[in-house]
Amino acid sequence: MNLDVLFGKTREHLTCLEGTEHLLHRDMLQDFLRLREDARKAGFELSIASAFRGYERQEIIWNAKATGQRQLLDEKAVPLVFELMSPIEIAFAILRWSAVPGGSRHHWGTDVDVFDRRTQGQEDVKLVPSEVTAGGPAAPLHDWLDERIKASKAYGFFRPYETDRGGVAPERWHLSYAPLSQSFLEAYTFAAFWKNISDSELVLKNVLLQSAEEIYQRFMLNVDHP
Repeated sequence: MNLDVLFGKTREHLTCLEGTEHLLHRDMLQDFLRLREDARKAGFELSIASAFRGYERQEIIWNAKATGQRQLLDEKAVPLVFELMSPIEIAFAILRWSAVPGGSRHHWGTDVDVFDRRTQGQEDVKLVPSEVTAGGPAAPLHDWLDERIKASKAYGFFRPYETDRGGVAPERWHLSYAPLSQSFLEAYTFAAFWKNISDSELVLKNVLLQSAEEIYQRFMLNVDHP
């Protein structure tokens, strides 16, 4: 598989969701539209907060967090004190919520973060647990999605971060399109992961290389499967 596709450095595999600026894998679009239509009939407005994110955008997020310019959160989304943390603590705190640039599932165009536009405006979406759990504005939508996924009626979409497996924190808002994303994950070998980091100019690059095997196993491979 083309490494530029894996690393989010090309858009050749993407198409734009009509009426938005969101880019999706072209082979996923129709099934997303089917799921959105079913949600509409059930009384929800299934909308995308984030779809494809390229390498450069992910790099901006990573470097801002790695230099203390953007807030770090613990596993319960509580703010951490950057100045009291070691470089390795900073790296692993970032990884709980944000992927290494070049290692995000969002690079593939197969994964989306969703919300219910009926109950939230795009500008109000923070993608935090309180929005998607009981009492949260997107909780009813996600309860409905749970039922569809369990019944195999979600057109191939599933939750890769449904449970806390000690890697990426649970992200109920994150949906992945299994018919494509499973193949991408299988193609993302440790050799590719290492090359991505070693060729980069990321802040905390040396920390990432020193812990590359653990990060690859814990934050790339350690996901829920359909």
